[in-house]
Amino acid sequence: MNLYIYAKPSDLIQTQMRALEKSFSKVVVTDDNNYELLYEDNEPKVVALDPDIVGWKIENEVIDRIPQLRAICLETTGYEWIDSEYCAKKGIAVTNVPHYATNAVAEKCVMMALALAKKLPLFQKAGGMNWDDEFIGEEMWDKPTDIVGFGEIGQSLARKLDGIVGRKEICYYQRHQIETSYHYLSFEEMLDKSEYMFITAAKNPESLALFDDLSKFNKNMKIIIVANGFEDVAERMAKMVGEGQLGGVAFESDDLGKSYDGNVFITPHNAYYTKEALEQMFEIWVKTVLSVTGEIINRVN
Repeated sequence: MNLYIYAKPSDLIQTQMRALEKSFSKVVVTDDNNYELLYEDNEPKVVALDPDIVGWKIENEVIDRIPQLRAICLETTGYEWIDSEYCAKKGIAVTNVPHYATNAVAEKCVMMALALAKKLPLFQKAGGMNWDDEFIGEEMWDKPTDIVGFGEIGQSLARKLDGIVGRKEICYYQRHQIETSYHYLSFEEMLDKSEYMFITAAKNPESLALFDDLSKFNKNMKIIIVANGFEDVAERMAKMVGEGQLGGVAFESDDLGKSYDGNVFITPHNAYYTKEALEQMFEIWVKTVLSVTGEIINRVN
């Protein structure tokens, strides 16, 4: 079986490359998103994809043209940028890289919340210190704080917030309650009392529907979004901040040049981008690719 890796050649260390070369008949690493190599190879094959190399998508038409494709191994946790159900119908396994940046993302959530609490966006726009009342920040301790989506990132975030907010103020919401020492609240109950809300839920129709009607959110609420796929929600919330209908919003964006009124904190998509998380990501990715020759791990379809 052959392996084609669409990534920077420098991403994988020598021991990882040797392990791959030992397990596959041929290993090709390319940072060009040209798929002609795949179309011309009639041998059974696995494709490993860095989304930045392929533009965060691989069309079904491309998949149809690749002969004897056995698996597509994504370098990301999210897999919404590929039609995994279509691949399953064609007998093609799709895998992801789960949980590699849990700590990194949770840490960034805390940083984004503190930026809103201290009104950092207002000082950035002012270009210096300002003693007007609107610039006065607040402490997060004892403030009602809620987490929407309580998977590994949400739970890691809750533990970090223990010493910043206080355990008694931290609540979570997701479709199914779990065994935990943190309080469960319905989403509707959160809307009235929450002052800090973190969105760490996975993108799906149910989670997006929670934010269809933003008029129910209280005006003191500061919202921190690190979940992928909530760009439209973030944009709508940013406009509400400028209109005085929300206390603030922090989110990641590819367009850092956009300007919003009020307490709106925009950062690059760098929550995962730490030395430790990247090392973990490549290690899990390589192990997942190697598993395709036997019992596949981290399969999402």
